[in-house]
Amino acid sequence: MSNRAEAEQVREPAESWPGEPERRPRRRIFGIGAILLAVPILLWLGAGFFVARSLRYPDFLRRGRQDVFGQHVPNFQRGSITDIGKALGVDPERFDSGLVEEDGLGHHQVSVVSWYFPGKRRQVVVILPGAGAPETSMIPYVKFLLADGFTVVAAYSANNPKYGINWGMLKRKFALATARTLMNQGFTQIAALGISEGAAGAIMAQAEQPVFSAIVADSSYANLERLFIRSPSLARMNPAFLSTVMWEAEFWFGRPLDKISPVTDAASLGSCSLLIIQNSGDQVTPPEDGKALLDAAGFDAQMWTVPSRGHGDAIYEYPAEYAQRVSKFLNASFEVEVPLPKPLGP
Repeated sequence: MSNRAEAEQVREPAESWPGEPERRPRRRIFGIGAILLAVPILLWLGAGFFVARSLRYPDFLRRGRQDVFGQHVPNFQRGSITDIGKALGVDPERFDSGLVEEDGLGHHQVSVVSWYFPGKRRQVVVILPGAGAPETSMIPYVKFLLADGFTVVAAYSANNPKYGINWGMLKRKFALATARTLMNQGFTQIAALGISEGAAGAIMAQAEQPVFSAIVADSSYANLERLFIRSPSLARMNPAFLSTVMWEAEFWFGRPLDKISPVTDAASLGSCSLLIIQNSGDQVTPPEDGKALLDAAGFDAQMWTVPSRGHGDAIYEYPAEYAQRVSKFLNASFEVEVPLPKPLGP
């Protein structure tokens, strides 16, 4: 066979090549379809991302407000430790408990700073305030606790809008770090008094490590996912989109929101006694949250329901009764006998 014939045979398969370009329009159509499908998906995920972010960076915190509110709660006003010292007539000491790492995306290192108010007794009460609470919010709590002789350690509460809040997850680490530092200094009887997210943080801390003899949980939520879902802004959402928001929120909070659950942790408090303070008309943490915590904690728990529509405002609504009930609970938990008042008359 000649070389020319062999060349013709080699070129014969090329006769099918003209059919190849017919596939390119199909690929182009497929690519356009994929883009058209990807755009709404990306928009959906992007919108969910920003809604999930707003759960970590709520509007009230950005505006410099707190989540405690009610008819008699003082107007928000940022103070200083000097103002607190003047109001209480005592100079507190700075109390450092090292660094903790935030959960979620940022993993920022946060200093655990509190203020130490020495009392006549060795029983210590650690105060964990609500989200965004100003420094001066600790005054009414420290005042009656000091009057009853307790030593008080009040956690620094001002949340940084740059880092947002994680609804008790960070306060849980504050509580543990503060309690461990106190134990290293020889304190053996320690209680926590938490308000709103501080209350949730105290319950979560005790379930993680038994450091408290007693917890006062004032206006704690039961489960973070349910807390968000019942808020008006999320309750109106499409269920599928809401599921996307809850899923994306895991990146902001470091775990699924339904796993951030004080009601689950309340079943693991050990020998720690629990006083739940609940507002009857609270729209943020409604009465069923308090009842769920009470049922989960079991026999060593009790609940005081305050007739108020505020959130975390019981001490402002009923200051004398609040102090009396909390002190009685703490004394019973610490097994301290309080002498009865002397009878009047001869």
